[in-house]
Amino acid sequence: MRTPVSPYVHRPVDGAFHAAAQFEPPFPQPEAGKGWPVWILEHRGHELHFASPQEMAHVASVLGQKILPDPRVLGAEFSAVNSHWLSRMDKAWLSWKVRQEIVRRLAAALAQLGHL
Repeated sequence: MRTPVSPYVHRPVDGAFHAAAQFEPPFPQPEAGKGWPVWILEHRGHELHFASPQEMAHVASVLGQKILPDPRVLGAEFSAVNSHWLSRMDKAWLSWKVRQEIVRRLAAALAQLGHL
């Protein structure tokens, strides 16, 4: 499972992102009989999907900044700025108050998973 956040957290080791088989940090392995793990944050009628706890931590780190960084600062190439996960995020989630709520929920989920 790969999400819009994946290319900015899981860097390919052996080629282009979509063709790579190895990543750093690695993606979680599929669970027997269940498939790939996926975490979903639902907040105010919208969802964010995560393929790993590292992606949740990355999003919490970015959204926790009072002034949101430009997608280019986060690794988006100039031609792909509008396809960056932050650029595509629902506008209802971008106010500082809502972002603080999201960061708290992500931090609680990460703590529950033992990743804080």
